[in-house]
Amino acid sequence: MKKIFDIMLIIGLVMLVGRIVTAILTKMDVAFTTFFSATQIPSMVLLIVGLIGSEIYKRKKV
Repeated sequence: MKKIFDIMLIIGLVMLVGRIVTAILTKMDVAFTTFFSATQIPSMVLLIVGLIGSEIYKRKKV
């Protein structure tokens, strides 16, 4: 289960970086994919669930 939360966290972080890059390039009027903007809610859910799950497993280990 810990591995699943870690994977969710990594995917969420990658999608967050993609959203940031998309926002920067959109501000600069550079054509770029809108995939990361269109998947805003799922990426945030993955990031939050992965973060919470990783923290729970980290605290159980200590």
